[in-house]
Amino acid sequence: MKLKNLRLLNFKNHEDSRWDFNERVNCFIGDNGCGKTNVLDAIHYLSLTKSYFNSQDSVSVNFDSDFFTIKGSFEKDEINSDIICNVSEKTSKSLKINDKKYKRFSDHIGSFPVVFISPTDTNLITENSDTRRKYIDSGISQFNSGYLKNLISYNKTLKQRNKLLKHFYETDTFDEITLSTYNEMLIDLGGDIYKSRMDYLTVLIPVFQKYYNEISGG
Repeated sequence: MKLKNLRLLNFKNHEDSRWDFNERVNCFIGDNGCGKTNVLDAIHYLSLTKSYFNSQDSVSVNFDSDFFTIKGSFEKDEINSDIICNVSEKTSKSLKINDKKYKRFSDHIGSFPVVFISPTDTNLITENSDTRRKYIDSGISQFNSGYLKNLISYNKTLKQRNKLLKHFYETDTFDEITLSTYNEMLIDLGGDIYKSRMDYLTVLIPVFQKYYNEISGG
């Protein structure tokens, strides 16, 4: 897979920037604050439909604008695909492939996998387990669509269950059958998610151990 070109319109500090990439290694050189990392974040958007650094899309809009657009052309298996991500204050975020709009962003994830290496990766060691789970989730979701579907369903069910518990508290009521239904759904989905994570780590742990031994001298 190759990213052939990229265009940014009003994305962070890029008002209108374009690049045509070499099919091998590409390097970005420039002063601090010129937008090198923002280019990488734009690629992350095209692959995973969101920023690596910010949870809110509006943060990535240029100060002098009310929208941003990211356009990229990928070549994968000798097939060219044009991806366009658009975020506007007036409309909801949209993502298109070859002018066809996605109904669900999750349908796109995994089509053009990306690995993002950042200085903040040290948080995987220093932060809590939730940070590590999210990192693992990002990796698995790019090659296992079933896992991503389970993850979305789990989070949705958990929110519904918490909303139900809040309703019980506010109305001084209780519905054991409904609560049990949510609990059973969470158990089933959670079991599948846990198994997928363990399968993923079973493959990666020997790789980590190999490189750790090389770095540490055995």
